[in-house]
Amino acid sequence: MSTYLKALGLPVYLATTKKSYAGNDKYLEANTQTMDALKHTLSKEYLSIVSHFDSAFVVWNTLTSLKEQASNKLERELSGEESEQAC
Repeated sequence: MSTYLKALGLPVYLATTKKSYAGNDKYLEANTQTMDALKHTLSKEYLSIVSHFDSAFVVWNTLTSLKEQASNKLERELSGEESEQAC
């Protein structure tokens, strides 16, 4: 996804990674373009989670947080299975 956003232009990508872009009128167009790109590429499940946000920075951080949580959960489950198999 970040590669796609970078292809849309550096300001679009930076709207997801720079907190200073959030709520700043100077970067309103970049935020709008980023939000449009995200809305067109997200699944209905993820869109329902972030549809009430108006900042690309907040949306991006929410999505990456969800990804990290899922990854951590998977790691815990796998390590639990490994410890069960060792017994």
